[in-house]
Amino acid sequence: ERRDELVRVLGINLNWRMHECSDGQRKKVRIMIKLLRPFQLCVIDEFAADLDIFSRTRFFDYLSLECEKRGASVVYATHIFDQADSWASHVAFMQLDKVLSPVHLLDKYAPYQEILARTGSNRAMCPMYTLVLEELERQYRNQSDVFGDMNDEEDVDNQCLTDIIMDEQSKELASDRHDTERENDQSSWVSGRLTRQLAKAEEEVKRAKRMGMRNGVIEVSEEKKSIE
Repeated sequence: ERRDELVRVLGINLNWRMHECSDGQRKKVRIMIKLLRPFQLCVIDEFAADLDIFSRTRFFDYLSLECEKRGASVVYATHIFDQADSWASHVAFMQLDKVLSPVHLLDKYAPYQEILARTGSNRAMCPMYTLVLEELERQYRNQSDVFGDMNDEEDVDNQCLTDIIMDEQSKELASDRHDTERENDQSSWVSGRLTRQLAKAEEEVKRAKRMGMRNGVIEVSEEKKSIE
């Protein structure tokens, strides 16, 4: 029953063959498999990014219903904020010091409510996007090593915030470097490659054993013939 509901919600064809599917179709199947078992806490890290707009809407409607019916919770880490205002209930920010901010209830979070109240040319078409953008700008501006004296308006005005942020991000180390280092600096490493290599090595060992046993039988047979 749960599988059938996920098939309906995500628009999955059970006759699909994975090697023939698009990235979005594969993502739908992966989501269905992950959610076959009921959950109390579901953590999603950009997992819905490849879904089309209709599938994404129905998917988050389904998650909202799961939370309402079973008291479950969904933590969604993202930098894509379209539709987030329609289903998100709380928000937390990963801060520049890598520490998670307190969790804020959106209905009572003053910065978010202020953005919703904006009108005219100041109206935010995507309030959640505006909230996160302004929070990041605030954090970068508060970094003394990025900006000079904040009381010096001329100094601040002459700096392009976006350029400074991009420059800071360019100094970060690659996010997957630990995986690469763990694989002895293997170039072009991708997720799952080590598993495939280990499986291949194991098969080669098994094959060598089989060949060794076969050769041993042949040698014994030849020896027996020579004795006769």
